[in-house]
Amino acid sequence: MKSTACLLLSSCYKPGIVAGISQFFKERDLNILTFEQHSDEGRFFTRVEWEDDGRWKNQEDFRSEFQSCAVDVCAEFSVHFFSAKQTLGLFVSKEPHALVEFLARWEMGEYANTEVSFIVSNTEDSKVFADRYAIPFFYVPTKKGSTDHEAEQLQIIQKFNPDFIGLARYMKVLTKDFIDRADCRIINIHHSFLPAFVGAKPYEMAHEKGVKLIGATSHFVIPELDQGPIIEQDVTRVKAGDSIPKLKQRGRDTEKRVFANALSKVLEHKVIIYKGRTMVFE
Repeated sequence: MKSTACLLLSSCYKPGIVAGISQFFKERDLNILTFEQHSDEGRFFTRVEWEDDGRWKNQEDFRSEFQSCAVDVCAEFSVHFFSAKQTLGLFVSKEPHALVEFLARWEMGEYANTEVSFIVSNTEDSKVFADRYAIPFFYVPTKKGSTDHEAEQLQIIQKFNPDFIGLARYMKVLTKDFIDRADCRIINIHHSFLPAFVGAKPYEMAHEKGVKLIGATSHFVIPELDQGPIIEQDVTRVKAGDSIPKLKQRGRDTEKRVFANALSKVLEHKVIIYKGRTMVFE
């Protein structure tokens, strides 16, 4: 089976842009597998995936040739070759449901060409899952009101240099300094009761108010808490008579599904960020 590569492009919209991109690949006798596009407020967004014949050895080789042929000066684009391994680091706290869901899908091959470099946790509960998959595990305890743990975490990140970090229900706020120094995209997951139900017992408050939908949101992490560009969302309907434990179970099921799907979009390079929001391709 041939390897593939994909192009993500954001550009000023102009007539003929689709034809120009198509012609670029046609002239090189490359087979386009998918060509998705979207335009919004005069901006054009596209994702093109093609069968990679190995002619470009790296992103810079492709960039120099493509830029001179097919795009204008306002274009922003990136390319990824799926023959190259990409790496992911995972952070988790006490609740392992999002972590376990991702690892199960990863074991089944749903995240091709992705290596899980490490798991970091502020509890030791998830070490059993790291051991099961022979993933390096690091227990880094945290204290309320302190950020001293971030120095050790950053050392781990710098050692493995992951392409992405996934927060699989990691229940500590990341500082701006940590986000900047991590130097990679960070993906988070949380329930969607905010801002209505704030605090340590959102499910109890939701149950008291008779909430009928439980949601989850996965987004890129930015310094502003839970304000990053959204990648994936979903909801689950609450049934009459659901207890608080049942609501929490439904919430976990929604969170783990949304987190795993969001990581799929990111690892398959199906997300463009523009002006603080995302364009997500199927």
